[in-house]
Amino acid sequence: MLRWLRFTGAIPSVRRFRAAALGFALTAGLVGAALADAPPPEIPVGIKVPVVLTGTYSSETAHVGDPFTFKTKMEQKLGDLDVPAGTPGHGRLAVVVKAQGKQHGNLSLQADSIDLPAHTIWVNIDTDKPPTGRLSKRHTTPVLLPFVGAVVQTTSGDLVLDSGIPFGVVTILPRRAPAPLLTAPPTPVPSPPPEPDAKPATPAPAMGTPAAMPGSPAPAAPSPAAS
Repeated sequence: MLRWLRFTGAIPSVRRFRAAALGFALTAGLVGAALADAPPPEIPVGIKVPVVLTGTYSSETAHVGDPFTFKTKMEQKLGDLDVPAGTPGHGRLAVVVKAQGKQHGNLSLQADSIDLPAHTIWVNIDTDKPPTGRLSKRHTTPVLLPFVGAVVQTTSGDLVLDSGIPFGVVTILPRRAPAPLLTAPPTPVPSPPPEPDAKPATPAPAMGTPAAMPGSPAPAAPSPAAS
């Protein structure tokens, strides 16, 4: 069998295949190292990106810190990066106020990033284009008007942000981790160090003996009684 391999030249072919595979592995390693050492892409700060929600969120069931998701509406170039339409992004619910009585609920979103397969684009909510929600309940309230049976429709209840609602995000400086929530509790103020112990009070003088003033000579000792 070995003679046949040598005769047909199969062994040199195997050697050439191994050499080619080794060269490919070395090339891939060098390319990977170059990509790892490459600087991150530059993304200008302040670029506005139109997005839409990809989930539905209600102040009735949501909690502070819950994640929410969105996606980009259109293809857009952000500095050195091409961001396709439909690129996902995420954030967290920063404020959740449940409806109570006549007070309606409220929600506040805090966007974190647009997530490309190999890069993270850090963003904030665009305050010029915030999401607009709806209130979950509608009540019929009678009012006094010049004609009988007049009513008005008032809306209240929990705030709902439906999937597909458009809003905007804006690029910010790169971060190493998501920003703390807007509702994060303040850092406790450290307690002041304890005051040093007070000096012991001067004991009260004995009855009939005047207290010595600071700096005055001590009173003379009484002379012995005459025999």
